[in-house]
Formats: sequence, C-alpha cells, structure tokens
Amino acid sequence: MANQIKVRNSDLIVAIDFGTSYSGYAFQFYDQFKKDPTRIDSPQAWNSGRNNLSSTKTPTCLLLNKRRETEECAFGFEAEEKYMQLCFNKTNHQYYFFRRFKMQLQDGQGLTKSSMIQDETGKEMLAIDVFALSIKCLKTHLMNLLKKRGIKIEEKNIFWVLTVPAIWNDAAKQFMREAAIKADIASDKLEIALEPEAASFFCQHVPVSTWSDSDHLGLFAAAPPGTKYMVVDLGGGTADMTVHEKLEDGRLKELSKASGGPWGGTVVDIAFLQLLISIVGGPVMNLFRTEHTFDFLDLCNEFEGAKRNFDQRKMDMIIKLPPTLDTKCKEKLKHGFTQCLEESVHSKEIALLESKLMIKAKLVEKLFRQATDQIVDHMKSILEDGPVKGISHILMVGGFSESPFVQNVVLGAFDGKTGIKVIIPKDAGITIAKGAVLYGRLPLIIESRVLRFTYGLRITPTFIEGTHPEENKISSDIGLLCNDVFEIIMSADSEVKNGFSVKKTYMTVDYFQKDLQLDIYYTKEKKPRFTTDPGCILLGGLNVKIPNPSKDMHKVDVTFQFGMTELKITACEQSSKLPCTTKLNMIE
Repeated sequence: MANQIKVRNSDLIVAIDFGTSYSGYAFQFYDQFKKDPTRIDSPQAWNSGRNNLSSTKTPTCLLLNKRRETEECAFGFEAEEKYMQLCFNKTNHQYYFFRRFKMQLQDGQGLTKSSMIQDETGKEMLAIDVFALSIKCLKTHLMNLLKKRGIKIEEKNIFWVLTVPAIWNDAAKQFMREAAIKADIASDKLEIALEPEAASFFCQHVPVSTWSDSDHLGLFAAAPPGTKYMVVDLGGGTADMTVHEKLEDGRLKELSKASGGPWGGTVVDIAFLQLLISIVGGPVMNLFRTEHTFDFLDLCNEFEGAKRNFDQRKMDMIIKLPPTLDTKCKEKLKHGFTQCLEESVHSKEIALLESKLMIKAKLVEKLFRQATDQIVDHMKSILEDGPVKGISHILMVGGFSESPFVQNVVLGAFDGKTGIKVIIPKDAGITIAKGAVLYGRLPLIIESRVLRFTYGLRITPTFIEGTHPEENKISSDIGLLCNDVFEIIMSADSEVKNGFSVKKTYMTVDYFQKDLQLDIYYTKEKKPRFTTDPGCILLGGLNVKIPNPSKDMHKVDVTFQFGMTELKITACEQSSKLPCTTKLNMIE
C-alpha cells in the first residue's frame, strides 16, 4: 500500500487520541514504517496504583494548582491519584480538577475561544486552555519517554495527528486544532484524523495473531477489492460509525456519511449514578459528591473497573460502597442507606452485604442497554441504507468495544446473520491511535468521503416576484433584493474525492475595499432555500483580504476544498493572480 499511495516522510509521526474517558498516543519513526507499517509504538500500559488498573490509555483528567501553572499540572492516572489525595487531606478546593470534558464539543454545544468550563468543584477556566494543557501534558509525556529511551529529535521534525469523532462538526474540529496550537504544535505540522477512519486504516495491516477471532480476520485480511464493511467506534462519549469499501489501489472509499450519537461508555456511568439517586435522592448524592469527593471518585473508579469486566452470562456486579454515603443518608434523611434501599423500587435487585452492593446482572444489563440499544438500532438503520447494501464485516473498535457485555450484544445482533462477520481487535482502545499514525503517513488513503452537511453562503440576490417570499424583500440603492438566500456550495450526501474543490467568484462593491466578509452556513437538509430555514446554522465568518486595494472593483476567486477531514478555503485575486489571506472564524 505504501508504494501505491503518497507517503509523508516526516522523521516521526505522533498521533494523540484525545478521548472523553481515556486518552493516549502512539508514534512511529520513518525507518520503522519502511520496514513494517504495523510497527507502531505506544507507551507501556498506563497504571493506576490505587486500583491495580492497567490500561493502554490514561483517564482524561487534568489537575492544576490555583495559579493554573503548567509546571505543576498533572494528567491522567497521576492527576486522578493526586487529586484524590488532596480530597483526603481536604485541600482539593485549592486546585482545579477537570474530567470527562471532551463531550462539551459534541455537536450543538458551541464552544468558542471565550467559553468557560467548570471543574469538579465548580471553579471556571477557559475551555480552550483546559484542552490545550491536556494535549501539552500528553506531548510532554511523549518527549520524556523518548528522552528515557535515549532518542533525540527536534520538534520541527515531528508531524502530529489529533483524532476527533467523525460526527463532530467543523467548528469542533477547529477548536481542537486551536487547542493543539496553544499546546505549541505548529498548525502546518498537524493533521486532524477521524476516529473510525483511523481504526479502519490500522485494520488493513494487522496480522492474524492480534485479533480475537483469527478465522474472521483471515476472511477480512484476504477480502478482495469491493469488500464493504462497517466501522463501529465505541468510545467513552460517542458511538461513531461509517462504512468503507476496499479499492483496487489499496485506498478506501467512504460509502455512508459518518453518523452516530452520544452513546458511549459514559452513558452507563450516568445510568449508575441515576440508579443511586433513585435510591437515596438527589440532595444526598449532591452532598456526598461535594463533601466527600474522595469517596465519590473512588466509587466512580470502582464502578469503572466492574463495568469493564461485566459479563451478564457469568455473574452479578459487586461494588464497594463508601460508608460516607450511609452517613449522608442519616444526616439528611434520618435513616441509613439500608433503609433507603429497602424502600426503593430496586430492593429486590440490589443487596447490601458488608458495605458491598451486589447488583443483579439483569439490572446492570438495563444500565448498559441505555447505550447499546441505541448503538444496535443505529447500526441496523445503516445496514438498511441502499448505498451500503452488501456489507460483509463489522469492525468494532474504541474503548467501549472492549466491554464483554457490549461485544456480546453486537455479536448476538449481527454475527453470522445475513453473512456479516463481527471482528473485534485485541486492545481495541489503542487501535485508533495506531491507525491515526498510519493516516499521518498516508494522508490520501481515503479516496472519497460522503458529506454530512450542505454548505453554503448567505447572499442577497435580486428579488424575484412570485419566487421569493415578500418577508425577505429588502430595498437598496440598486433595487429590490432578497435577504438571507442560501447559496449552496455542496449538498449533504454528496460523494466527493479527497481534495475536491468548488470555485466561487465574488466582487468588491466599494472603492479601496480591503476585504470581503462572507457568512458560511451548514445544514443537514439537501436543498435549503434560506439561511433562516430550520436547521441552518452559521458555521462562521470568512474574511478574505484583498491584495492592493484600489478604486477598481476586484474579483476574487474563492476555492472551497471538500473530501478531507477539515474544510479548507483558499482565495486568489482574479486579475493579478495574487493569493488572498483567508480565515474562517468558527470559534470566535
């Protein structure tokens, strides 16, 4: 494949998989790639000393002191353990502790450069700084690891890849790019990779011995061009799905636009906390969380370990219950947790034995089903879509895919039915980071993608009686105009080649005009008429600087490039052929 597709020859490619619950990275030197594309390094398993938990990734947690100094920040298991010690010493309120904050970038959240997010105790900080410092911590971890191995490399010789869910919009991708830049990663040394795509790349190379089912892998690895398969990326926050087809030249073609929703592993965590609230009530849980943060986080970690190993075919779930929750029940309700449980609707499904909760497997299954039912239903809806008929394999990747329960649900719903084989790689959680490294090496491996949105500009053309609505009619010096018309650049569900471009020409209207200001909108609808239609969202303002402003009216050719992981825009002054500086502000 490397001989067929242009290879980026940077000395070192580093991919950061920044997840909702867990984050990690992988890296590869150019010499490694030339010998074996699958030879990709990642840190030895991250470890949590307190819970004897070993993981290919580390929790997405950031700890800062009250001055928010980068020199004293900690990330991952280290941040979690330090913060729990601070909680134990009752000094945690002097620090900032952020966890599971990535979901605030999910579509519709609208984070900007000035957006604030709250830490565990309600203290606020600029969201972009929290993301940037987290990326910087992972970057520092890598540089320290290379130093320990005696490897010297200049940062200018490193190319970085940052993964994001494929279902994120362009503004969320730009936010992550800006955060990486704040973490001292040069923009021209950075590529955004889509998580399910990255996993798909890696799965083209993996040898049989690394898969959970070698027979299934044999079928997939030897699959001929034309093979269609679904990639299901189940992370902490999102379920992200797409469909690929293998092509003759080793590239991949996207058949179905990326889709999914907020159905990751954190849904189960939230369901567990809601279960406790249904037993003791919201006020008690709030007091427990704020006044006994150490115990609250310990309970969350306890559930995380049990959740990872839960298999409804084998056993019920046992969770150690902190005694301080019983104390809060007595303070607030005048009776303990035992009586709360006996009076709840779950009294026959949960037992308290020597400070341990034994939750029957059927009830735990209900917690998981809040995520897995939506995942399976969405997968079925994709399989029913005309353009993707003929799918032969499903690749399950991402941390939530490592859950035995989730695996059993998906295998039960699809494996062997209508000829579909479900494949789950070992260490599914780190597959995305390793695949993103390959994407960094082979950025043109995706031949074409399917657009999720319709993109267009807000324009004000001449008003046409009988065609345009009266309420959009406006008067101007040049006559009657129609306001807020959506000029379509590209429509949703269009298949576009990697780097496909659309050129539009715009003209200045004033003497010595220094720039053009264009408003770009997007929508899921294929044929919007007006930017005020339901579902039309302002993506951002495009500023095009005019070279050598003069009394003449200048025509500017603006080129929109699609089919890549990010929307790219360039412009050129038509007569002089001089390039224009362009900036699309999506997160101001």
